Amino acid sequence: MTAISRLPEHLSTDDPSEPFTRSSWRYTTRRTLRRAREWLGDEPMFLPIVLRATPTGKVRQITPETQIVIEGFPRSGNTFALFALRHAEAKAGRDVNIASHVHTPSQVKLAAIEHYPTLVVIRNPTDCLTSLLIAAPHVRWDRALKEYIHHHRECLTYRDRFVIGSFDEVTNDFGGVTDRVNEQFGTSFARFTSTDEDDEAVFAAIEEHHRVVHGGTENVVPRPSDLRKAEKDWLLEQLAAPQYAGLLAEANAVYHDYVG
Repeated sequence: MTAISRLPEHLSTDDPSEPFTRSSWRYTTRRTLRRAREWLGDEPMFLPIVLRATPTGKVRQITPETQIVIEGFPRSGNTFALFALRHAEAKAGRDVNIASHVHTPSQVKLAAIEHYPTLVVIRNPTDCLTSLLIAAPHVRWDRALKEYIHHHRECLTYRDRFVIGSFDEVTNDFGGVTDRVNEQFGTSFARFTSTDEDDEAVFAAIEEHHRVVHGGTENVVPRPSDLRKAEKDWLLEQLAAPQYAGLLAEANAVYHDYVG
């Protein structure tokens, strides 16, 4: 793992603001790379470049073998949806080929244009962005809001070609979300049943995946965490400041364009 990808972004045990106010060349580099990825992330023609610059990009791309595309803005429930569907299909005795976690509008657009069964997950902006900023504290808060707005507006053009799953629906009733996917696309994916045993199996798989990919860093792993509460509370206070009110209103408006 490179020095840039392995930033010291663990949660602070003393000052919850520290990861977000830190200044370093690594943060500056990460911001530049993220901005470049956003510039390239709208058009499907640039997807090969985006995938080459994405860790494990080859396993995330859409191929002729892809059975379903699960996509969304980061920290919106992408990972739970992916592992819940894998778990349900495994219980049914099947493997499933899923393209996911590219996190660009171009992936959604390609899936829609090529008529792949597609699930787009979305989370309310306040919860989504606090989770994103904890996982990626180098991202500036106004840029995070602008990214959220831009990403969802770009995908909205293809609204009739994908199923929308809100974060609450994905994490609390993924079986119902799967039913809607099957109904719209004529597929027969297995229905995930949320029992204690099944939920534990999904979260265990998520934990293991992030141990391997991210080294188990607590700020990144996508599951509930009491250890992130101090950082979340501090961020909520900052994002409530008047200078973010306009962008937050825009983000909430585009969220409701999806979920009503």
